[in-house]
Amino acid sequence: MASTAKKRGKLEKNHWGYIFIAPFFLTYLIFQVVPLIDTFRYALTDAKAWYMDPEQAYNFVGIDQFKFVVQDQFFKDALWQTPLMWIMGFIPQLGFALLLAAWFTNEKIRVKGQGFFKVVFYMPNIMTAATIGALFLAFIRPNGFIHNFCVAIEYVKNEKYPIISPWFGRGIVAFINFWMWYGQTMIVLIAGILGINPSFFEAASIDGASGFQTFRKITLPLIRPIMLYSLVTSLIGGFQMFDVPNMFAVGDTHAVFGPAVSTIVMYIKRVAYSGTFSVGRACAASVILFAITAVCSLILFWAMRDRDAAKAAKAAKKRAKELAAMEGGNI
Repeated sequence: MASTAKKRGKLEKNHWGYIFIAPFFLTYLIFQVVPLIDTFRYALTDAKAWYMDPEQAYNFVGIDQFKFVVQDQFFKDALWQTPLMWIMGFIPQLGFALLLAAWFTNEKIRVKGQGFFKVVFYMPNIMTAATIGALFLAFIRPNGFIHNFCVAIEYVKNEKYPIISPWFGRGIVAFINFWMWYGQTMIVLIAGILGINPSFFEAASIDGASGFQTFRKITLPLIRPIMLYSLVTSLIGGFQMFDVPNMFAVGDTHAVFGPAVSTIVMYIKRVAYSGTFSVGRACAASVILFAITAVCSLILFWAMRDRDAAKAAKAAKKRAKELAAMEGGNI
């Protein structure tokens, strides 16, 4: 009876915790789970945008929308350009963030004014992507800074499109993504490095390990979960990039930049809000994007798993089976 009363008292105390977290789960259910289910449902129909004909009924078409999407040349272009621009931006982003994190956490260097530098490096992340895209668009547009500079040094003679090319557009988008997010990645990595037990670094210093050896043998393996988090979140954001590429696909650069910087989300917006206003087709593209992101995330989790821990667990299971067999034989 006493134990039952004790358990009941715990439940009465804990119910306030469930009450406080209930709004989050309710909001997540309404604005995330329900739309996700509807996306899968509409992907199998020929549904149109609601404002085209509110009374129009949609019909079940099976996987026809998926067949159309994977055969659409615009989607094919976006399918390889989206991960390409993400990789072009993320590799320098992670490398630069690791370098800065190692610099700021090095006890031998003891960088002065760390707070100032961290704020400066993180500041681009505070600005909206559309604002930064508009800023860079002003630089590269005709009569912009880059255009006038190239004309001044007689690098180009064309007054309208000086150095704008598909790869130039992809490079600009990748650079903006790198510039916006390396500060945030740096802060996360610094937090991970500061969470490592200082005794590891002290032991490495006593053994005469260099700074590079300490970073490669101690720091990198121990911040692998933090790096995996940064990699997966960046992957998800990279596959869903829209603001910056969309800024470069309109206006006076549309003739060159439009197809070159198209992304999957831009394709979804185009088929849903222009042309045939096909919501079903947009949902099919969204499901494909969801599947690609999920598969890539699982691959990253598998590639960055702790192999030593997995080997130890496998060896422990094998040893447990052997002991169980021996005990059974003795019986």
